[in-house]
Amino acid sequence: MLPASSASAINRVGCTEMGYLTVHNAGGSLCFANAGSQSVAIYGVDQIWTGNNKLTMEYVPRLGAPATSGTIEKWSYWTATGAPIHEITKIRIW
Repeated sequence: MLPASSASAINRVGCTEMGYLTVHNAGGSLCFANAGSQSVAIYGVDQIWTGNNKLTMEYVPRLGAPATSGTIEKWSYWTATGAPIHEITKIRIW
């Protein structure tokens, strides 16, 4: 018998609390809650508020550039310098 896999518990939520992970782009804000990891396709990100979440993200900084990753600590505000991030492809909340 195989061990049970851990399920992703990340949920997309309304942006109603300061404790949520909030990702901003020209289209507005996307908010997430709970721990886990999830593939996403979020383009043009210029600001992130981590709230009560440590965030590791995989992203493509600009079109044609190789993918990279980075971590932002809890209660941190991040702003893109220069151009927005082309695409965030995966988020992990912990």
